[in-house]
Amino acid sequence: MKGSQVTDVGSVADGAPGEPAGSDLARAGAKGTLWQGAAFVLGKGIVLVTTVLLARVLAPEQFGLVSLALVLIAYAEAVADVGVAQALVYLPRASGTTRAAVLCSLGVGALLVLLGLAAAPAIADFFGRDDVTPLVRLLALSLLTSAGGAVPEALLRRALLFHRLTVAAVVRAVATGAVSIVLALAGFGAWALAWGTLAGSAAYALAAWLLLPEWPDVRVWRATRPDLRTVLAYGVPVAGGALLAKLLFDVDYLVVGHLEGAEALGFYTLAFRIPELLIINVFFVISSVTFPLYSRARSDGNTLRRGYLFSVRIQSLYGVCAGVGIAATAHLLVPLVFGDAWLPAVGPLVALAIYAAFRSLGAGANEVYKAMGRPGLSVTVSLVRLAILVPALVLATRWGVSGIAWAQAATSLLFVLLTQGVACRVLGLRGRAVLADVSPALLCGAAVAVVASSLAHLPLPPVLALALAVVGGVLAAAGVLLIGYRAMVREVLEVLLPARRSPVPHSAGA
Repeated sequence: MKGSQVTDVGSVADGAPGEPAGSDLARAGAKGTLWQGAAFVLGKGIVLVTTVLLARVLAPEQFGLVSLALVLIAYAEAVADVGVAQALVYLPRASGTTRAAVLCSLGVGALLVLLGLAAAPAIADFFGRDDVTPLVRLLALSLLTSAGGAVPEALLRRALLFHRLTVAAVVRAVATGAVSIVLALAGFGAWALAWGTLAGSAAYALAAWLLLPEWPDVRVWRATRPDLRTVLAYGVPVAGGALLAKLLFDVDYLVVGHLEGAEALGFYTLAFRIPELLIINVFFVISSVTFPLYSRARSDGNTLRRGYLFSVRIQSLYGVCAGVGIAATAHLLVPLVFGDAWLPAVGPLVALAIYAAFRSLGAGANEVYKAMGRPGLSVTVSLVRLAILVPALVLATRWGVSGIAWAQAATSLLFVLLTQGVACRVLGLRGRAVLADVSPALLCGAAVAVVASSLAHLPLPPVLALALAVVGGVLAAAGVLLIGYRAMVREVLEVLLPARRSPVPHSAGA
């Protein structure tokens, strides 16, 4: 809370000797975020280049076909490890826990592969495209590779070895991009994307296992029922929350693919890809770091609250500014980067960029629920949101894919209030504390909107107008921060700079 001193976490939950505590927790979080950020920049940079190249080679309908096949596969992938990866981060370290986690993840992954193979014709019928069936069957194999990589990824994450996860992420991006581009140039069409996805998943799993400092006990035949019950008791609710989160994240793909067709889904997929790569995946980077850190600090309420508010402040600032900036320059960005054939993606991109900006205002709450041993809260909130989102998306189809994208944005703003309200109650925070920490994002976002929009519509060559809009937007946000929020800038620098040792920053509004 405001003005209180940060106490060292002397009893960090399940902490082992040498694990960060108190002020070191912030340092570990900053270091982990930087490593995960490096993975994001390298990996997603490769994905972005791959997407641009493939957009120049493949037709929108081919993008849409793979998206149709991936939608339901992605739901199965969300529960492929039955939540045991998160359980390994949360639960005390024990060989029995690891054996149970490996058995559960591989067993469920294999079962889901069989279900995917069998359900492929039904999925194709749902979308009215028989050519989706073989694509679904191929992509179903990625469920086993995803499950196989869940345990080593969790062990690396728990040990805060994010630099090794960076290597694995880059390996996945390179494998996905190389296979996809080579096959696309060879004329394989939609199959190029499918094989690239499978190759990337397999490469990531293999790299994660090879990067472990020492292999865990994987003698799954020695797993006991108590260990299985312990892992599943925590993992199943987490898996349920992950499934609902994935459904919320991808249900618009279902609606567009079922009601609008493959070509419309191709435009929508490309429009979503930009804010996903540049904004939403940044949240995944941060959450992958904050969850193990929150889990260690859950016995110290003050440290946990301050860490959460700091995370909200940073994520909202980046998300709002980037989302508003993308929306302001969408009419320049799409034709310049992907070509005139993708111009119908401009309308959806504007709305989805605003959706990502709204989403950033509520980022991080799910990690707090899980860290405090209450993953069921995510399930409850997601069920309520899903009950409202699906009817809204269906009604919005009368305005095409742009209408669906704006429905996503509107419901996202509504549930920011619900998500943050629940988080405040769980953490014992006042609502004005969160409001104080998102206010810099709102003011900076307004400045970016005014400056970037004005520059993007100048009668200049598109490349020059886009460059001016980006630079102008960044300078506008920086100006607001330096004029009105110098203390916030100092807090961020104190955490990131290795020469300064700082506690978890405290919020001015807490």
